[in-house]
Parts: sequence; C-alpha cells; structure tokens
Amino acid sequence: MKFSLIVFVFGISLAAHVGYGQSVAASNFRHWYDPQNDVELQIRPVRMANKMMVRYTLIVRRGSPDKYSLSWEARNSYLDKNGVPVVEKDSVLSVAGKDRRGFLILDIPLKPWLLIGRVSSTQNGRSWVYFKQIESIYPIDGWMETQEGTITENHLSKNKEYIARSANGKKLTVSYYKSDFPAALPPFAEKEGRSERFLFHDSLFRIENGGKFTPHAEGLYLFQEDTTATRGFSYRVVKQNFPRFTKIDELIAPLILITDGTEYNNLIAAKEDKAAFDRVILGITGDKEHARSFMKNFFHNVELANIFFSSYKEGWKTDRGMIYLIMGLPDEVSKNSGNEIWMYKAINTKFTFVKSGSVYDPENYILLRDKKFADAWYGTIDLIRKARFQ
Repeated sequence: MKFSLIVFVFGISLAAHVGYGQSVAASNFRHWYDPQNDVELQIRPVRMANKMMVRYTLIVRRGSPDKYSLSWEARNSYLDKNGVPVVEKDSVLSVAGKDRRGFLILDIPLKPWLLIGRVSSTQNGRSWVYFKQIESIYPIDGWMETQEGTITENHLSKNKEYIARSANGKKLTVSYYKSDFPAALPPFAEKEGRSERFLFHDSLFRIENGGKFTPHAEGLYLFQEDTTATRGFSYRVVKQNFPRFTKIDELIAPLILITDGTEYNNLIAAKEDKAAFDRVILGITGDKEHARSFMKNFFHNVELANIFFSSYKEGWKTDRGMIYLIMGLPDEVSKNSGNEIWMYKAINTKFTFVKSGSVYDPENYILLRDKKFADAWYGTIDLIRKARFQ
C-alpha cells in the first residue's frame, strides 16, 4: 500500500511500566473543547486487514511546533493510573505550517485498550492528555488526504480536491446523501435524540484507492470497501467558509435554538433581505448595540460548535454542539467507555451524553434529556437574547 509522504512512519514497541498518576476516568478533559488551549490533538484510528493504523494531527495554536513534544502510552482501562509507553522508532518528522501529522501502526487488540497521547510544552512544563479507545471492531477503514497530509476533521470543503484512501487498497463505493439533518431537540424535550443507523442514499459512484475526489455538492458522503458491511468512513461536505457562517441564509438555521415560532418564521420569510433580517434581530435584542454583541457572540459559539462537534451533520446540530452553543465551554468534562459528562458549576447543572455510534459517525453522542433542564435552558437563552454573555 502507498501512503502520503507527509507522515511520520513508526514501528511500535512496548517499553517498561510507567504511569502519569491519574486515571482517565478521574481526569478533566475540558481542554478538548477550549479554543484558547495551546494545542489540540486529533486522533483518527483506521482498521486495516491485519493492523490498526492511528492517524493524527497535532495542531499548535500558540508558539512553534518544535516547542511541544508528543508521547504515547497504552492503558488497559479508563481506571488505570499507570500504563505502558508506546515507543516510536524510525520516525521521520514532517510539519505543515503549525500542524504535525503522522500515524502509528498497532496490532489489532484482543480486547479494547486506550491509546493515550500526551502533548507537553518544553517551555513551561504544561501538558495535555488526549486518548482514543483501540478496538478490533472499529468500523473506519479509510481516510481522505490532501498534499498537506491526512484529514483528521470530519468535514471536507466543497469544490476542493482530495485523495481517497482505502486501508486495504480496494476500490471504494461512495454513497451520497443530500439530507439536511435537523437541529438537535432541546435538552428538556420528552423525545430523545437519535443516532442515524441507516440512511437511503441519493446516488452512488465508485472511486479507485488513491483516486482524486472533488465534491461539488454539499451533503454526506460515505466511502466503503464493502457496502454489505457496517464499515467505512464518512465526511460531510460543506461550503469553503465553514465552520463560519457569514451569509444570511446560513445565519437563520442556528437561530431556531433561541427564537420563538413567530420570530423564526419571520427570519425565514426574510430570506436574503438583510434589512428584514436585521429588524427581527433588533426585535429580539432591543437595540443596535445589543444586536451587534448578540450576533458576534452567538455565531462565534456556532463556529466553535462546528469545529469541535461536526460529524455526519454540522456541529451545532449535534447534541453536544447544541449544549456548547447555548451553555458555552463546560467547567468539567469527564469521559468513560460509554459516557461523556459535562458540568456547569454556575448553574449547578450536569449533562450526560451517551455514546451511540454508527457507520456514519462512530463517535456520536446522544444527550440524556430531562425536564429538569428547562429552567437552566430558558434562563441562559434569556441572557443570550439580552446580549449578556459571560
């Protein structure tokens, strides 16, 4: 199999026992969703026929990439405080801008275990932990790349050229779904959120392993070696300005979360009429200064939700993206094999998300909804509408 040249090529061996002194279950992973954090490590496992390939991107937001080190460790469970280092051999460093991209080759495990990636600053000693569960049944078996390296985000840009890679060198069948998925229901809704298990495609086409792929239509694309198996890899194709929304027709949809029925219908009726759109926003906020503050802050959070939570649908439409958009960055984020729990101390509210993956997104999470969230939800929305952001 032929890979992109812009990678780290690693052989893997296990060294002596060592620990960081804290279990994953007892750690706070708030930094995963903090746009002010110095770094971000995106990890994307790929299941090959006889091996696991873990492709990753280390994004450096502050300083130079050479001021940060990256080490890997294997742990048996979320409760383990100690692990075994994963030693990199024969590495070839490659940096594109402030991004470091690479991959690890691992044996297919007999039982699931955690791959811990630890990013450390060589200047101030700070470090940040990221992880991914490595399991033999992981459904992703391919990836997309550009000349800069592997795409570890879950979205592609419309009209941009990519290269499709199959983990096993096979031709790929691509299912295209035009579906415009709805926004998540509010956290107090009686009806639970759902994970899309099966969708009816709008069209099919084939692409060779290593073939060029230039999507000209927005929507969801699922790439599969075998269409009879629940395996593959998917990306949502979005406009090139994504994750930002700038045009009026893009701005309207997220506002469904903080408007009443009449206001939202008036926004839809405004279409691309900016004056009509502005009148509705002014009616919500009360004056022009508050309107400007409201638009700036609300759509900044939309952008962040799109960055952190986009999958088969735009990030702001997902359950986690919805809570992040309205409630902001949580104070505490805890994770285990099946749940992700967010704590907001100021409103003494905890949201629990349950992992409910599918071939379209193995890492999808569904919020456990409860009527008790109504007061906190409406209280926060009232502050947003009055442009009193924290």
